[in-house]
Amino acid sequence: MDSSRIKPSDILNEQQLAIIRSKSDLKNVFALIFDWVLIVSSLALFYLYPGFITFIVSVIIIGSRQFALAVLVHDGAHNLLFSDPKVNDFTSQWLCAYPIFQDNRVYRPYHLKHHRFTETKDDPDLTLSAPFPIKKESFYRKIVRDLTGITGYKRYSQALNSILNTEAKNSKEKLNKVWHKVHGFLITNTIIFFVISIFFHWSLFFLLWWLPAFTYYSLIIRIRNIAEHSVTPGNNNFDNTRTTLTNPLVRFLMAPHRVNYHLEHHLFMMCPWYNLPKAHSMMIENGYEDRMCIANSYRSVLMKAVST
Repeated sequence: MDSSRIKPSDILNEQQLAIIRSKSDLKNVFALIFDWVLIVSSLALFYLYPGFITFIVSVIIIGSRQFALAVLVHDGAHNLLFSDPKVNDFTSQWLCAYPIFQDNRVYRPYHLKHHRFTETKDDPDLTLSAPFPIKKESFYRKIVRDLTGITGYKRYSQALNSILNTEAKNSKEKLNKVWHKVHGFLITNTIIFFVISIFFHWSLFFLLWWLPAFTYYSLIIRIRNIAEHSVTPGNNNFDNTRTTLTNPLVRFLMAPHRVNYHLEHHLFMMCPWYNLPKAHSMMIENGYEDRMCIANSYRSVLMKAVST
């Protein structure tokens, strides 16, 4: 077997593959309800009991749920969110991607290219892992930029500038193209703004919807990017991607919807998020544990990535 071209059938048998490929639309219905209920509950927590502690707790929970929505966007890009392709695309766009200023029409081809060329010169995500390991001072500066909103401002401003600089023959065509790209974001966020204004207070749209997106969400993205591919051996598909095991609290705050099982996701792209732990167990059962790139915690990964 060529270790650089590992196929799912080389690792798991047909019965095992059938199990991890099985989809449950109901699980994703509950996942969506769970994420949005937590967002609303966090808004209510601070609105009813305003204070520094409730504010920080709400920012962290909402930021974690925004990332949870991004994970569901990711499954939608793989057509794993719902069995019906139209329902899959509509739900991943309007209930997950658009509210957090993402777009699966752009993300899907970009992400699939990452899967095809993982950790090679053609990987569009290579710049995220290539610089590591880095010095502690550099890492701390990045964390400060994340938590102060600088990273988020850079991320969203670059995306907005890219949209506004869309090439077109004339003003009308440009307006149509720009609207095509931003209409989902504007519509969903207008709805969110009015819902928050009606049931809570309009200011919470900025304090507890967009501030988490600029801060805690940015921090999660950075740690996830480091954990998934940085400082891995990179010899083959078993060790160019990492799975990071963690406890329930850290999983809730930083790795929702089993996103920490990243090695299994790369090896079995047809496996929905809720079946990734099963794929992990099956690989160990089949004797692949010694070949798998596994970290026992996010802390252990960061110690490797910030070791100079």
